[in-house]
Amino acid sequence: MAYLYNQRWQILLEFFEQKRMTRSIQENWLKQYDSIEEVFAKLPQSQFEKFPLISSDEKGKIRVITLLDPDYPKLLKQIDNPPVFLYLLGNNLSYNEDLTLSIIGSRHPTPYGEKVTNLIVDYFSHPDITIISGMAIGIDSIAQKKALSNNLNSIAVLGSGPDVCYPKSELRLYQNLIEKGSIISEYPPGTEPKRYHFPMRNRIISGLAKQLIVTEAGRKSGTMLTAQAALEQGRDVYAIPGSIFMKESQGCHQLINDGAKIIMNLEEMSQISHEIINSLNNHELLIINLINQFRPDFDYLQKLTRLTASAILVTLGKLESLDLIKQKNGNYYLTTKGFHCIK
Repeated sequence: MAYLYNQRWQILLEFFEQKRMTRSIQENWLKQYDSIEEVFAKLPQSQFEKFPLISSDEKGKIRVITLLDPDYPKLLKQIDNPPVFLYLLGNNLSYNEDLTLSIIGSRHPTPYGEKVTNLIVDYFSHPDITIISGMAIGIDSIAQKKALSNNLNSIAVLGSGPDVCYPKSELRLYQNLIEKGSIISEYPPGTEPKRYHFPMRNRIISGLAKQLIVTEAGRKSGTMLTAQAALEQGRDVYAIPGSIFMKESQGCHQLINDGAKIIMNLEEMSQISHEIINSLNNHELLIINLINQFRPDFDYLQKLTRLTASAILVTLGKLESLDLIKQKNGNYYLTTKGFHCIK
């Protein structure tokens, strides 16, 4: 549930300021209640009469999600110091959290970094994948533009209010994210970007995803802070190696040295996409295993499964769309990605 942002929320923020509540105190105070409706019911009603609490899913209007709401991302709720409020533009935050990937990197990528970033997004073009980043110039924006062009869901986490496009040079991406993905921020509408906002913002980029990939990064950069946050949050962190002569790869090499998983080639992407298993039902896993064992044609597959022809067609269509199986001369075979789904 997301609520339309109006003066009611500003009054609540002012209440927190008057009580000198830090973020952690706000979090503990809210957790006394079961819902945001109950929170507002405990406060003087005269302040809120003109500003009703309205649920909304209108993409172009700013909405609010609180820690108490069922739509608040479960992964983000698990981190230390989660945002009390998320301000949202674009789609509601209803997506498969098991299939979330943050892709981050240098604001000054090399052609190699740009190429690898695009390849990563291509490789993870699963219909339920969500690509998360910060909309920054460089790797972040490259990843999110590619995600949208591949019809994937994408979430940008800003260091400003959700209605403040930063950087301004990425206005078209910002608009496309509102239309096809989501813009979120812990900062209220109208908040201008400040240098100290971005280290705080970085914990959300890592906190929203199960895995994080660093394509290129200098040793001292915001990217490294985000990667460190991901490691502390228990996320799987991957880094792309590069040339020892390129400063844009030194951060990745440091992460690998510190325990991040190295991605040596595109086949190793399959280790991450193993999460696809979680999106397959029992019938789909059955067919995956039968194709691995028998490489059957359609008729033989129907005999093996005893499913209806229509059910098998639907399942085969999904598995082909996920690039888990392929058909050759009437028989079905597993792809490289498909082999990683064998149980």
